[in-house]
Amino acid sequence: MVDTTNDISLSEFQRLALPVGTQRPATLTRDQVVKWVVMAGAGVSPAAGDFVLCGAAPTRKDLVAWAGQGVAGVAVPAGASVPAPAGSEMPVFVLPDSAVLRDVQRAALELIVNRQSYLMERGALVAQTLTQRALEGAGLEGLARAMADLTGKTIVVQDKRLKTLAQAVAPAMSHVWADVIDALSSFSQLPEGLRDRRAAAALAGLRDQSLPGGLMRFVCPIVSQGMARGYLSVIGASGDLDALDQLVVEYGAAACALEMAKAKAVSDAEKRAHGDFIDAVLTGSLPTDELVRWAARIGTVVDTPHAALVWKWGSATGAVNAPSVRRLETIVNQSVVQQAATALVRLRGNEVVVFCGVGALDRPDAAVELAQAIRKAAAAEYAQTEAFGGIGRPAGELPDWKDSYREASQAMSMAARLHEHKPLYFGDLSVYRLLFQLEGNPELEAFCREALGPLLEYEGGGDLLETLEAFCERLGNLSQTAEKLFIHRNSLLYRMERISQIAGLDMSNPDTRLAVHLALKIRKMLYPAPNKRGKL
Repeated sequence: MVDTTNDISLSEFQRLALPVGTQRPATLTRDQVVKWVVMAGAGVSPAAGDFVLCGAAPTRKDLVAWAGQGVAGVAVPAGASVPAPAGSEMPVFVLPDSAVLRDVQRAALELIVNRQSYLMERGALVAQTLTQRALEGAGLEGLARAMADLTGKTIVVQDKRLKTLAQAVAPAMSHVWADVIDALSSFSQLPEGLRDRRAAAALAGLRDQSLPGGLMRFVCPIVSQGMARGYLSVIGASGDLDALDQLVVEYGAAACALEMAKAKAVSDAEKRAHGDFIDAVLTGSLPTDELVRWAARIGTVVDTPHAALVWKWGSATGAVNAPSVRRLETIVNQSVVQQAATALVRLRGNEVVVFCGVGALDRPDAAVELAQAIRKAAAAEYAQTEAFGGIGRPAGELPDWKDSYREASQAMSMAARLHEHKPLYFGDLSVYRLLFQLEGNPELEAFCREALGPLLEYEGGGDLLETLEAFCERLGNLSQTAEKLFIHRNSLLYRMERISQIAGLDMSNPDTRLAVHLALKIRKMLYPAPNKRGKL
């Protein structure tokens, strides 16, 4: 809440009572309490703690005398030639051209007599200013600049994950700003009462906090629908933040909440429109010409190649709370923005579907880059839960989008079965593309058992099967196989001899090698190994 103590320091008086645009002294060597405001004139003898409003430039003699009487400060009209206050430390403020002395005196006395009421009125003016900027479509950046203009301080708007959404950096802070923003991006730097977003919303008040480099901030949660959706900070030198800064950060948080709610409503509407369009494409419920008109209405270009991406979470390993599919959708959307990708995103059941614009019908590089960014973001945020992704081949025509989606789903399913950490591109699946067509056919398992025989049941057969797989992948080259398995060549020869004894396989026969290699791929598809986390 806003500080409502009665003492008003000179610096606070200047910011709260003097008009915007008032020039303050280059250095303020004393910051005493202001007790009253008087107009300079004949017969007026200021007392200690008075602030003097001058209609014309005072003389040096006046300044020296007032300093001796304990006058808090002096304000002069714009353009006044003020003599150097030799022999005194009298702070002299220069009012802007628009200032009316009687209005300044009235506002200043109201502040002194009834500080709390004045602050409430000033807060209403701050709220009105920020609301007007919001109505003008200024956005969060515009609001940040408006708050910086009101306070003369640095303003930062962050989202719930402490990503900076908008900022206005005071020139005096530019040289240390990189260190400051780095500190603000860490949850450990957030005041403890604000780290839980629901608890922060319940508290709904600002906190003060020291920052590196002799700085300080007021930070307030941006609350919407009972949850902190972000944080607003005003930052200045330690001891330089005052009641006006408190007003701005509190009313500014409310203005930012409205702006963020407005932006979210627009974003949600766009997502629904895009999602409904994707559903119509995948279900084939509308003719192509109607889909094309629909795409034009929602501003989506569909006359260029698109490739489908499909994502879902795997099972968590050691995580207390597995992330939701909506969180995966958010990660995907954020990655789309960061990659500046042309893409439509849809949450469907327990998976997230993306159609990404690509440049040509050959390899979909833009979709692959987006998929890599999604995987990296998901892994960074949820180290204990894998996100599996698949990419379909580019579709040149809108009716072919369904085929790309089917391929992406198969590639994603293969990635999940193989516990493949990188997203798989359907065009790279090789023989698995054929095996998917036979999935569910009992001949697959029968072929696998016939080719591998007793190795499937042999205790310790896992190492031998791994050896066989490496041997096939290296086309029977013993040196390369041993290198891949990190074993000595003699150890490899011993394993190959054991394989021959147990399963009766002659791996020198090309047909046998082909059958074994194919059987190993069938086994990997039908009986995926447990997830070995950490291999990226």
